[in-house]
Amino acid sequence: MKKITLILLAGFILLTPIAASSNNELVVGTVERPPFSFYSNDRLTGFSVDLWDAIAGKIGVKYRWNVHQHFSEMIDDTSAGRDNLAIANISITSSREQSGDFSQPIFESGMAIAIKKSAQPSLLNLIWQSGVLLFLLGAFAVLLVIAHVLWLFERNVKDARHDYFRDDYLSGVWDAFWWAFIIMTMGGFENEVPHRKISRVLAMAWIVVSLFFISTITAKITTALTVAELQTDIESYRDLAGKRVGVTKGSSHQKFLNSKGIKSISYDTLDQMYSDLNREKLDAVIADLPILSYFANHGGAGWMSIAGEPFSLESFGLFFPENSPLIEPVNVALLKFREEGGYIKLQEKYFGE
Repeated sequence: MKKITLILLAGFILLTPIAASSNNELVVGTVERPPFSFYSNDRLTGFSVDLWDAIAGKIGVKYRWNVHQHFSEMIDDTSAGRDNLAIANISITSSREQSGDFSQPIFESGMAIAIKKSAQPSLLNLIWQSGVLLFLLGAFAVLLVIAHVLWLFERNVKDARHDYFRDDYLSGVWDAFWWAFIIMTMGGFENEVPHRKISRVLAMAWIVVSLFFISTITAKITTALTVAELQTDIESYRDLAGKRVGVTKGSSHQKFLNSKGIKSISYDTLDQMYSDLNREKLDAVIADLPILSYFANHGGAGWMSIAGEPFSLESFGLFFPENSPLIEPVNVALLKFREEGGYIKLQEKYFGE
């Protein structure tokens, strides 16, 4: 009888907190993070919202939402027991595990980088910024000088085999200019050789100078294209050193960058961070891949793009105060929801196949 009494008493003690939670209305914390939780037609919806609704139905509890303005507030209120649990894109980390407990993973994801799409530079802008335009103007001036000198030496030539330039000024200078231009760009005329020796020396010198000209202008354009590409070339977090990077305050993304020695700018909300990226006050932002992908295809469509591949893969879970009696029934309900196929349908609803 004593053993039976002790077993019944222990069972009553263990079941009392869960029963209390079932009878009372639970407070479930979340934060707006589309597509995990967001408002649509003044109604809270999203992957996390629908998932918790399914779990709550299986364990038979009533609840109300506490939508926090800031992610860190949601974590702090849950750790302190002001919320019975929290659900959103909450990464399972060692630091959070020290102040609370996690459920089984509800989503596998990774961090990602988003940047503002940069307009492709026009050819004129590229030429102007690289200094190629000034170089071309200088080359044009040299061509005019060469044309005048060559015409002065070659005018009034009586030898029909070498009489390539007309005698009048405008026509003759144009002929000489075209000859020098072809020499510079194509290597010259095979049969058209100037008549006077000094003109031939000038022609050979101009051929050598033309080689320098072509190689220089090619190098300038190549350098301009390379620099233009490097200015927007962010493919991984290693490319973020020295750049203005936005993260949400208290997030795992902020801690990740700190561990890599990369400075970041913290924001209370995603909307503020997205706005600064769009206004080019930031070079890039870091958040969870599904969060950034959703915004890039909705509010950020046309100006935001995902750079590179996801990194620092992580799992999301429901967050509870330490030793919460809800953890076990929630985990069982979550596993049943998966086994019944409900999880796959919910995932396809918000993230596609």
